[in-house]
Amino acid sequence: MIKFDVKGDKKVKAALDRMVQRQLPFAASLALNTTITKVRDNELFRDYQKTFKARNKQFFKLTHTVFNSSAKTFRSNGFVRAAIQRNEMPPVAGTKKGRTKTSVEGPIQKRRIDTSFMEFHVSGGIRKPLRAKLAVPMTVGGYKITRTKTGRVTKAKKASTLYPQPKTFVGKSQKTGKSILFVRTGKKKVKPAYHFEKTVKNRAKYNPAPAILRGVGARINFEFKKAYIRSVKTGRL
Repeated sequence: MIKFDVKGDKKVKAALDRMVQRQLPFAASLALNTTITKVRDNELFRDYQKTFKARNKQFFKLTHTVFNSSAKTFRSNGFVRAAIQRNEMPPVAGTKKGRTKTSVEGPIQKRRIDTSFMEFHVSGGIRKPLRAKLAVPMTVGGYKITRTKTGRVTKAKKASTLYPQPKTFVGKSQKTGKSILFVRTGKKKVKPAYHFEKTVKNRAKYNPAPAILRGVGARINFEFKKAYIRSVKTGRL
């Protein structure tokens, strides 16, 4: 319970107490939303860059979308909850993706984009193909595979688009015996674009939790004080 010590007029004191308690849910929600967004954009993004090549920050936000808390949840349950998760996932109970009265970030993506493959980088596991085999882009000395802002391979550079073209053909690697999709880039030049795998094994190499906990611990007290002062200034007796 937070109260002001006002000597004299009991009505004023009671009114101030009611205003403080009325503004507390707003302050708690704003503080948490501000904190979690700043942690996502700073501590977590720096940690992400240690593991992945950040081609575009929009893709990072797609896979680390802030789901905001709301003052309404505090009023009904006595606490606020926010989350950082993949954009296409359903909201955690008590959170909402997009803009709320206490949010600091609007919706990231209207069209649903599947980023579930990022889970394999966190937990590890084996990715299986939707068809016969997975087409995996060559990373060293290969044909340039362009990507969209969200990190997806552009339609023109997908294996399914390249394969039927006259300038492409499938051969086998002399070292591994695996099938490779080659692209002719000149009269006597060819470059490997994709190698085909039955499965792709991902090792667990990314753990966002420590960076989030570290960032929240460093920021939450200051953000709550700032949000509380703001809520009291904007409150009405």
